[in-house]
Amino acid sequence: MKAIIISDKEYPTKEYQDLKDLIEKFLKSKGLKTELMEVGSDNLTFCMGCFGCWIKKPGECVINDMMSQINRSVMNCDTVIYLSPIIFGQFSANIKNTIDRSIPNMLPFFETRTDGSTMHPSRYETYPKQIIIGYGEVLFEEDKQLFIDVTNKHRRNIEVLIYEGIARNILNSLNKMEFVRDRGKL
Repeated sequence: MKAIIISDKEYPTKEYQDLKDLIEKFLKSKGLKTELMEVGSDNLTFCMGCFGCWIKKPGECVINDMMSQINRSVMNCDTVIYLSPIIFGQFSANIKNTIDRSIPNMLPFFETRTDGSTMHPSRYETYPKQIIIGYGEVLFEEDKQLFIDVTNKHRRNIEVLIYEGIARNILNSLNKMEFVRDRGKL
């Protein structure tokens, strides 16, 4: 089994280092082969909205940067864990860009959800289990809740955790999860 950790390398805080080390150690203890992919503005371009990933190269981004490798690695793993600083209740710009640029893994159509919002349907039968862990030195309750709400709005099947420097809390949550591919939707 394989897990990918995607993190924003532009926030190398102590919290990030502790969390990254904790997650890598935990995944290895569960027998998962782990790959760390650190994203930043130097190795990711923002989506151009060209629809090339749906028209010219279905399932692949036409921009030649790290995202091609990320999308391929993510679709070939069992679990993907995003580590993102919480910035005003949101993901960091690089993690948001990474999530947005996973759009080649979806179809170019729209479906309406029960809440009235629209989302692209799945391209594949299964997807890796998705977990996002937000962290920060000082987090306000409003920011944590907004992070959870925004994340759940972007993805239907994603576990959202908040790391505030207490390893036990994250480990307890992770120990309750199965690190296998989901048959559900993104």
